[in-house]
Amino acid sequence: MLVWCAGAYASGSTWAFNVARRLAECSGPVATRFINGCEDAQGLGSGRHVVKTHDVAPEVADFLATRATAILVTLRDPRDGVTSLMRYQNFPFEIALDWVRRSARFVAGLAHRPGVLSLRYEDGFVDLPVTVGRLAAHLGVDADAAARAAIFAALRRPAVEAQIARFPVRPELQSDPRSGDITDPVTQWHRHHAGRDGAIGRWRRTLTRAQAEQVRQALADLPALFHPRPLSPGRLGR
Repeated sequence: MLVWCAGAYASGSTWAFNVARRLAECSGPVATRFINGCEDAQGLGSGRHVVKTHDVAPEVADFLATRATAILVTLRDPRDGVTSLMRYQNFPFEIALDWVRRSARFVAGLAHRPGVLSLRYEDGFVDLPVTVGRLAAHLGVDADAAARAAIFAALRRPAVEAQIARFPVRPELQSDPRSGDITDPVTQWHRHHAGRDGAIGRWRRTLTRAQAEQVRQALADLPALFHPRPLSPGRLGR
C-alpha cells in the first residue's frame, strides 16, 4: 500500500494527508514521510506508506505514480496560497510566488491522471465530515461511521491547535534552526500551522493589484486554478 498525497501550498494538504494516514491505520500500521527528493523516496518498495509532497522532480513523480495504490491532490487559488506563505511563514512575495507557482502547476498536472481524487480548498472539504468517507472509498479502506467520525473530530482546529501547542516538549520533533519552525515528522504539522483562520479571498486585502496580476500571469495557462467566487467565511487551511 502506498498512498500519495500531493498538494499545492496552503491548500489543506496536511489535513488531507492526516485523514489518509488515520484511515490507512484502520487496517494496520503505516509509515509516513514527506518526500522532496529521490533520497526521501528510498525504501518505499514494500510495506504500507502514506507520503506527502508538494512539487517534486519528474523522476520522483514517476516513481511514486507507478507504485501508488491511491493518489489524492489538493488545490487552492494560488493568490491565497501566496498570501498564506507571506502571512504565516514570512516569505517575501517573490519567493512565495515561486513556491506556489511550482506546486500549483505540479498538482494541476497530477490531478488530470486517471483515478486521482482532487479536493478543492474553496469547496470547504476540510469542514465536511463526508470528506473522510470520500477518502476512505478512494483508499479502499473499510472504516465504519464511528471511525470516520473519530478521525474527523481528531482533525478539527481545536484538536490540531492543542497538538501543536505541545510541540516544544516532544523530543522526537524536528526543529529548523534557521526559521525556528518545528515539525512533527509523523503528522507533518508545523508550528506555523497554528493560529490560522484559513480565510478564502484574503489575497484581495493583502496583495497589491500588481502582485495579484503577477500571480495570474504566472499561471495564466491554468485559469481553472483561480477561484471566481466572492469572499466567503474562513475555513481551516493547512
